[in-house]
Amino acid sequence: MRFFNVFFPLLIILFTSACSSGSDGDIFLRVRAVLEPSSFNINCSDFPENFEYDVFYNIPPGYYSFDYVDYNGTQHPQLGELSVLEVFSNSGSKGGLFKSGENGEDVYVDLILLSSGPVIETNSYFTIASTISE
Repeated sequence: MRFFNVFFPLLIILFTSACSSGSDGDIFLRVRAVLEPSSFNINCSDFPENFEYDVFYNIPPGYYSFDYVDYNGTQHPQLGELSVLEVFSNSGSKGGLFKSGENGEDVYVDLILLSSGPVIETNSYFTIASTISE
């Protein structure tokens, strides 16, 4: 009976810790512009109102509408331009017997606000903000 009391809890701990699934990857959003717009709004409550351009912010997966007024005073999105940012996280893999699942890759999204309309770029790795031109 003593054997059962000692090894059964250890066996349970082994199975629950070694068979765990990987966590979903994080999503990071960075807003960029050639010339800063006079206003920018996005309906993501996790994105700070007083954000800095060219800085990544962690956001949850979802659909986020946005709008901005460019440096020329033109309201965007206009007809035919992107108006919703759709972001999904990469799922982690499931664990198996004596094998933990792997975490999903992080996603890095650039929302570039141009006078010709917004551009969205998605990468699976961190990128350094480079020079953009219209």
